[in-house]
Amino acid sequence: MKRLLKATTTTLALCAMTGQSWAADVCARPGEKLALKTAAMQQELMVAALYCNDIHPYNRFVISYRRELQDSDAALLSFFERARHGGEADYHSYKTALANNFSLESLHGMAAYCAAANEVFDAASDPRGSLRDFIASQSVMAANEYPACSENRDSEETVAGGSSAAYMRRASEGRN
Repeated sequence: MKRLLKATTTTLALCAMTGQSWAADVCARPGEKLALKTAAMQQELMVAALYCNDIHPYNRFVISYRRELQDSDAALLSFFERARHGGEADYHSYKTALANNFSLESLHGMAAYCAAANEVFDAASDPRGSLRDFIASQSVMAANEYPACSENRDSEETVAGGSSAAYMRRASEGRN
């Protein structure tokens, strides 16, 4: 069992490093950046649903924003198809790496992770806004870095990291 876990961890680490090297060559258009951020948020909330027993809030999130999540997921797949020859495989690898990163992160401070997720679920349950508005109001980072497509490379904004700012804020306050 230990060998399998070690082999799986090693494989995931190699995939993540490969993704990082590919990311340097690809820029994301505004809609694609939003899709990357949306995928990161959804994967983080999915992990919270499993680890924090937040299944009902997660299901409510998915049902409330179903159409917009589907559109965003299609934009994410289009981004990877535009950016790479193995687009669909990279799309699946990206989402899997996000889930794995959030899963590992949650183990380092489950109470803080779950508290931050509950704050996000509460914010997501506001029926007045769109998914786009909700995602724009959240500080969430994706697993890989994709600079924004622009003419001025000095002003490029990136989507990077591996966790939400809500979790990081809680952790820095010592609530993990």
